[in-house]
Amino acid sequence: IEMPDYDEIAHFGIIDAGPSNKGPSHCEEEEFITRYMEKLIEFRKNNDSNFDYMIDFVCITHPHLDHYGGFTQLMETFGSSQNTKIEEFWDCGFRVNDTDYNNILEDIRKNNKIKFKRVSSGSEFEFGDIRIEILSPSIDLRNRFDTWGVELNDSSVVLRIQFKMAFVILAGDAEFSAWGKIIEEFPRREKITFYKDAIGLAERKDPYIDQLKCQLLKISHHGSKRGTNFEYLERLKPTHIVISAGNQPWYKINSPSTWINKFPDQLIKDILWNINKDLFNKKNSRNKDRFNITGIDGNIIYIFKGRNYPDKVNKFKTKPTNPNFLTDLKKNWQ
Repeated sequence: IEMPDYDEIAHFGIIDAGPSNKGPSHCEEEEFITRYMEKLIEFRKNNDSNFDYMIDFVCITHPHLDHYGGFTQLMETFGSSQNTKIEEFWDCGFRVNDTDYNNILEDIRKNNKIKFKRVSSGSEFEFGDIRIEILSPSIDLRNRFDTWGVELNDSSVVLRIQFKMAFVILAGDAEFSAWGKIIEEFPRREKITFYKDAIGLAERKDPYIDQLKCQLLKISHHGSKRGTNFEYLERLKPTHIVISAGNQPWYKINSPSTWINKFPDQLIKDILWNINKDLFNKKNSRNKDRFNITGIDGNIIYIFKGRNYPDKVNKFKTKPTNPNFLTDLKKNWQ
């Protein structure tokens, strides 16, 4: 997330760190986030000799390798104990017998310049004009992490990001148990008048009656049929959908017996079609960027200026390790 600059520096947030080369992933390039950030910062420095920045938070939605595998490289580049650019680390609280992830937590513990936060539903944060609300994991699920066998995907941190009139929901790999709790814990569909926040004393400006409404939804779990259901999509009513997944030829080469035709699942496409047929209507130029899959469309930049729709959706397929990436990024960045 690239936020509007404030306090005379740029501000970023990072949700998940992509895969490593140790295991399966839905992305064909390791260390993608780190290289992307390096190029973005290089580009902005080239245009401003006084440029400075802070990564306000890195959120690992849940401890699956395809979501945290690239974090070690991210820490080596931006999180040194001498000059860290990472302000906070957000964790879902699910404990796993995973040496790699536990090593990450140990590195964070040793770095006294990075704040460790274990977020759960109801947590809210403000970064300049950006407000982030945590929808999941619920406290109820958190209390069951160590006792009742909660599915690891259902421990995912789900974020709702607000910039003025625009809302984006990033769903991690949340599945049915998580979404059930989200629907239960965020039931408001009627207009209410807020006074002020108890702590920040800032006027809350939520223009929507339904507190789960959003314009852009990153579909849960790479489009798996276990990550999406009709009920919650009817509540969210997104106008734009993005699925983080490989394309089918890539799955055919890398995982022919396991993942082919499952990410995204045809059932999910059918549900999306039923709720909002305009998502797939490419004949209307206004709709051509309403439904995107990263493995097909490449890098996708959604640009919001505070209105209740993306002002622009830019796409390009160059990879961060490609010498032409910086030029393509410049063309598509605003």
